[in-house]
Amino acid sequence: MLSNSDPRQKNPENTFFDDLYAGFHIQRISIFRSICSIAEKRETVNELLIRNY
Repeated sequence: MLSNSDPRQKNPENTFFDDLYAGFHIQRISIFRSICSIAEKRETVNELLIRNY
């Protein structure tokens, strides 16, 4: 299992991870990023969970 920020949130045309891990189970979840030096930039973002099981 691995996780990564979802680039499609900023650019819907970016299918890099979808293409790279096409044979795997990809799940998108919303998470709150609470670690940021500027409090106003802390936000909910999409995260990819990619697994081979």
